[in-house]
Amino acid sequence: MPKVITALSIALICFVSASVVSGEPGSISSPIVIAKKHSPNATSNPAPSTAQDSKAPKVATTPPDGPKLEKVPDDTVILPQRGEFNLLARDPLDMLKLDNIKPLYTSPALQGEGVWESSGAPRDSRGRPLVYKTFYRPSVDFPNAVVYMMVVDMSMTSIRYYVGSQEPAASKGNSEVEQNMRSKILAVTNAMWMQRHSKSAGAIFRGKVLYPMINGMASLIVYKDGSIDIQEWTPDIPVDLVQDARQLRHLIVKDGMVVQSVLRKGKLEDSEIGLGFLLGGGGKDLDGKHAWFVAHRSAFGIRKDGNLVFAIGHHIGSKDLAKALVLAGCERGLHGDANPDNIVANLYIRDIFGNMVRKVKLSPEQANYTLNRYDDSYTKDFFAFFLKEGALSTTSTLTRRPNSTVKSNQ
Repeated sequence: MPKVITALSIALICFVSASVVSGEPGSISSPIVIAKKHSPNATSNPAPSTAQDSKAPKVATTPPDGPKLEKVPDDTVILPQRGEFNLLARDPLDMLKLDNIKPLYTSPALQGEGVWESSGAPRDSRGRPLVYKTFYRPSVDFPNAVVYMMVVDMSMTSIRYYVGSQEPAASKGNSEVEQNMRSKILAVTNAMWMQRHSKSAGAIFRGKVLYPMINGMASLIVYKDGSIDIQEWTPDIPVDLVQDARQLRHLIVKDGMVVQSVLRKGKLEDSEIGLGFLLGGGGKDLDGKHAWFVAHRSAFGIRKDGNLVFAIGHHIGSKDLAKALVLAGCERGLHGDANPDNIVANLYIRDIFGNMVRKVKLSPEQANYTLNRYDDSYTKDFFAFFLKEGALSTTSTLTRRPNSTVKSNQ
């Protein structure tokens, strides 16, 4: 009997090997995914085919595994499809573990929706991805609302905050990337609203308090040890350990769930952040009226594994944008800037010697002229990501904490 089992095993290995090697060298389909199976308690709901389905949830839900990920043990590599052999050879197998997001809409289907990929994203000199990207349509009411997201490997990168040259505190901080840091730029994104629109939101630049931090306000915090967090500011946070920080409004994601309401002046109100068609959203709700909350937005989220997610959403409300962050595995999130001209994520693609080859936009709907926005000083706040010192000796990239699940808010 053991000999029979051994023979069958050898035959199976040969079959799999032949299937992989037979891939056509010049063909590329979907990217390699190293996926982790959801916990048995996770539920899968069928995706509605239309936005008018009144029973469809309007809050973030646990993303069910896609068809390729069913019945797969934890930490199992999904073998590539035909034509993906080059991808398997190119990327080492200790890569980022991300769950693909099952599309909400199956008609019309958009190829690659919800699939995390590293093509057209920064890599280190050994070819290891530093950023993974995807796009997703999270809105039940607005099926044409698309969110473009990237998750950044913070074990390999560092982030710095820069103060806009037209901001009140411009004289106290840098408004452009330092010359000695420019060769290490991996990505640059917008930050939050200008200070005059932020209702006295706080900011810290290289350990200096530019504007006093407000307790309870949503804060993106960069610590001096290189770690980052997004949370409501409290007096317990040691300012002497903070390198950079920026605040804006309230959290839009908290405890892995979309924030549905907030307390304002003692009253519980809807958490939706306004802006609306005044900033180019131009959306209409199901009754044909203008939707006061639909706009072009950006947001930041933090995952359980400590890695940052940045998102750009078009024709979308802040709660639907928050839903996309939850589906990307974020535990907490906050709103960034808004307006078609102000939502920017530029990715710097470099060769193995560190020379920049090109810059690409995270969102294809991002204005082309913004690709060169942060080459010199800029009027508004922004964040820049850099290859971390000593990152080339790192042996692994993003990891997932054990048994982490995306929570749902019913």
